[in-house]
Amino acid sequence: MKTAVRKPARRVKDVRIVLRAPNPPEYRDGNTPVRADASAQGTIKPIERGFAVLDAFLGEADWLANQDIALRTGLPKATVSRLAQTLTALGYLTYSEQRRKYRLAVSVLTLGFAAMVDTDVVLQARPLMQKLADDNGVFVALAGRDGLDMIFFENCHSASNTATVGLGVGEHMPMASSPVGWALLACLHENERGYLLDHMRPYHKRDEWMAVRQKLTDAETQIGEKSYCVSTGDWGPDITVVATPLKLADRLPMVLLCAGQSRTLTKARVEQKAGPQLLAMRRKLQEMEAQRAQA
Repeated sequence: MKTAVRKPARRVKDVRIVLRAPNPPEYRDGNTPVRADASAQGTIKPIERGFAVLDAFLGEADWLANQDIALRTGLPKATVSRLAQTLTALGYLTYSEQRRKYRLAVSVLTLGFAAMVDTDVVLQARPLMQKLADDNGVFVALAGRDGLDMIFFENCHSASNTATVGLGVGEHMPMASSPVGWALLACLHENERGYLLDHMRPYHKRDEWMAVRQKLTDAETQIGEKSYCVSTGDWGPDITVVATPLKLADRLPMVLLCAGQSRTLTKARVEQKAGPQLLAMRRKLQEMEAQRAQA
């Protein structure tokens, strides 16, 4: 059985307005996903290393030998060998005697399906997202955090506007360089936000990082004032993004956003229509979630 392949994080400069292409050819810039550093205080090293081994399979190859896993994780080959044997015994990896290689096993799917409990949020959000897209001629999406990236859980395109943002479900984008990520960071507790920023910092040059921190500060200020942030030019010179954090009880924070050509998402449209509709959708989802919890 072929395992699901995670798409590499899309660089922000690769976001384009396309003609109704919700799933454009994915940008590939290496196979190793960006992950938070494993040296965080209070973490359990064997568990970190076990998940690092599983993460190594989120690339192009189905089957990996010990030396392949060691290369992708940076772990010693002997450590990889012991972890792979343990994960095989637990049903998370399958070993081929003929190939002398490992691949992901069915138990990994069990974890994936367990994580899909948030699909009820997607189902509730989709009709509201589609209405926002149709009313404003824009791209609308729901996104969440995956490591140091943002991942798109769902998106909707306007039925009347063939020009849309070329991002598909499952696409990743670096949290630090996207208004979607800034909106999420703005709603986190300062300890969690500080932890994530500390682990993003090594991936940026000094000047780049100063710019990122300034944009994050600007987003926080906007969200504090009007509950959403607006960015023009960060996804491309002609793309405006409006993003608002979505916090639901007992769920990880997410972000609702709409994006489109700057001539479509004008300042007036954002302030008078798209922005208020985005916030109304957020309130509706929070109300629906509260009712579900009481049922």
